[in-house]
Amino acid sequence: MAGSEENRIIARGLNPPGPLLLVKKRLDEFKGGHLRVIVSSEDAADELVEYFLGMDAKVEIDNAGDDIHVVVDLKASGEDA
Repeated sequence: MAGSEENRIIARGLNPPGPLLLVKKRLDEFKGGHLRVIVSSEDAADELVEYFLGMDAKVEIDNAGDDIHVVVDLKASGEDA
């Protein structure tokens, strides 16, 4: 998913469903691009992965130290709205 501009949401330290609620609130800002959501727990990452897969988006997990990065290609989703 490298090679294009990436937007970030820092949700570090938030317990589920906090990161998902934050993503849903800000998702319209990021339609059609790459999004990296940084979380602190596997539960939060799993919840985000399930949500984005439900949108038919391409999702990758990247571990960086104690953080988990959920990297999403929103261009790969079936959303056209």
